[in-house]
Amino acid sequence: MQVKLPYGKRELIVDVEWSERKRFSITVKPDLTIIAKAPVGCDTESIHRRLRKRAAWIARQVNYFKQFQPLQPERKYISGETHYYLGRQYRLRIRKEQKSSVKLKGRFFEIKLPDPSDRKKAKELMLGWYSSHAKNLLDNRLRKHLPYFLKLGASEPEIRFRRMKKRWGSCKDNGVIMLNTELVKAPLYCIDYVIVHELCHLIFPHHEGKFYRLLKRLLPDWEKRKERLERVVI
Repeated sequence: MQVKLPYGKRELIVDVEWSERKRFSITVKPDLTIIAKAPVGCDTESIHRRLRKRAAWIARQVNYFKQFQPLQPERKYISGETHYYLGRQYRLRIRKEQKSSVKLKGRFFEIKLPDPSDRKKAKELMLGWYSSHAKNLLDNRLRKHLPYFLKLGASEPEIRFRRMKKRWGSCKDNGVIMLNTELVKAPLYCIDYVIVHELCHLIFPHHEGKFYRLLKRLLPDWEKRKERLERVVI
């Protein structure tokens, strides 16, 4: 369901979703998409009331992300194009070789393949490189932080990795932590923020005061890390 939310002379379009959850939440994405998630059974009048109450905050978030527009264009996987790894920019260099491969050499991503004009294959190779490097790096970072949470009484989580379009990570009620392999494009301190954030959910499932106090104790600058991460568009 879409809701048109008036705010001053503007009209904010909110996509509303219902799911099996206990709390109402609102998220503004870097692409300016506004998503509200409501518990199953929540009536539309209650949703409208909550959105009106948060209209000023929603507008501020939209204004914040507008400063980063236009967003990074869709990748074409051609030589000279810019790609990211751990927050740094690297130029793409495609060369003709019989054996296909991807390597990070100096300031370049170097792709070798039989047909340099085969963009589909170049994309496949790049995504494969990101995925394999992300899984190793994310798992290592998570294992570094996990012992502290185990001492607090958390159960050993199941870790899964997947390329996602709209979120960096999640922690489900059953203790499964999902991490976006695209995180490998962000700076390391942003990656640690996402991992610690999700690990905190093993102790406090919801975004409540206790959750944020724990997060701030572990990462006093978490808000700055989050702000930097929001500039990495997925």
